[in-house]
Amino acid sequence: MSGLAVVAGLLSVLAAACPHDPIDSLFSAYAGKHPGATVAVIKNGAVVFERNYGLANLETGEKVAAQTNFRLASVTKQFTAMAITILDQRKALSIDDPIVRYLPELAQVAPAVTVRHLLTHTSGLPEYESLLPKDVPRQVVDRDVLGLIAKQKLHVTPGTHYRYNNSGYALLALIVERASKLSYPEFLRRNIFQPLGMTTSSAYEPSATIPHRAYGYSGGGEQFARADQNRMTAVLGDGGVYSSAHDLARWIDALDRSTLIDKKRLAEATSALVVTDEPDISYGFGFRISAQRGEKQVFHTGTTSGFKNAMVWVPSRKLAVIVLTNRREGEPLKLARLVLDQFW
Repeated sequence: MSGLAVVAGLLSVLAAACPHDPIDSLFSAYAGKHPGATVAVIKNGAVVFERNYGLANLETGEKVAAQTNFRLASVTKQFTAMAITILDQRKALSIDDPIVRYLPELAQVAPAVTVRHLLTHTSGLPEYESLLPKDVPRQVVDRDVLGLIAKQKLHVTPGTHYRYNNSGYALLALIVERASKLSYPEFLRRNIFQPLGMTTSSAYEPSATIPHRAYGYSGGGEQFARADQNRMTAVLGDGGVYSSAHDLARWIDALDRSTLIDKKRLAEATSALVVTDEPDISYGFGFRISAQRGEKQVFHTGTTSGFKNAMVWVPSRKLAVIVLTNRREGEPLKLARLVLDQFW
């Protein structure tokens, strides 16, 4: 990853020289004094294209930059899945373990549910968002999700039906904690972010300072309102990581080189393990899987209060596009794929 700063500098010069190119046109709604976006293209482990648009903070006028940290929302799921797979590789757990080995609170509710079921959204567990009382006085966290689920029943027999499920990834974060004896944020820091040099990435903790933080907004046109937090945005395993395009380039490089886990495990995590309810899209471990021009495309989107993001990776080409935005509206996945077309 050496030379990233030089590459980024050259790209900034090119951007200034060509302000009206097709990519600028795609992101015109994010430019100026609006909630912004960052787009980065990673090829063979290096950032080969980078642009930043708009503002990270409307109130202070701080501009979006490659170092701006956005809440990733469900793009977080690949980090939670990676944490589980790292623990599997270290034999601290098995992906095929029953979850009650780590979460005995669910013995009556989910005795047949495995870690694999949580990873692939086939557990049959209910969504915690639908279980929250309307008068919750504070933000809920992952352990609150466990308490809510412990009082419910399964919708379907585990392993028989795909149903996208944030509850499962909140429970996976708790499994990471109980199998590793570390908090989920600390496990990610020690075993993913720190080894990869993702120096400003973190799992959200209200007491911690997030450097170069983007704040989330909702609205349209010239009217946007701060919408940075809601009562569910402190749940970590399903969507609580903050990261930047700069750090995510290092993440993509690690996936390209299978830095954190062996190639067999990475191949499984990025395989079409279950069919989803979307045409031509399958799910692996924290990744959606589809095809473009006959080549496997690994991707995920993330939408939450004030943020909407997409990451698209083509392993065979060691090519990826990241689009991060600090607004609830827009189509980052569509934009990422349009950018990808220009670098295919």
